[in-house]
Amino acid sequence: MEQRKLNDQANTLVDLAKTHNIMYDMISDLNERSEDFKKRILTLKTKLETLIGSIHALPGLLSQTIRQQQRDFIEDQMENYDKHVAYNAERSRSSSRRRRSSSTAPPTLSESS
Repeated sequence: MEQRKLNDQANTLVDLAKTHNIMYDMISDLNERSEDFKKRILTLKTKLETLIGSIHALPGLLSQTIRQQQRDFIEDQMENYDKHVAYNAERSRSSSRRRRSSSTAPPTLSESS
């Protein structure tokens, strides 16, 4: 009977040691996971801060881009207008030269008869 109690106590000690090892492994695993999560959270925090900075800069960048596009558009319109005015002025000069040259030319044989 005494032997049986001793065997039971020995088995209990073995079970406690196994339980202790299992608990130690679980705690170690949890600590590793905790460190991994901390690293991930820090990475996410850094990315989030970068994203927030980009979002804060966005209105300024948009307005700058819109202003530049407006300037480019106005410049294109002015160039087109200048080309149009130059073309019309050249046409006007050309047609007035034709009118002047035909009225000051000496009469041809067909006109004099």
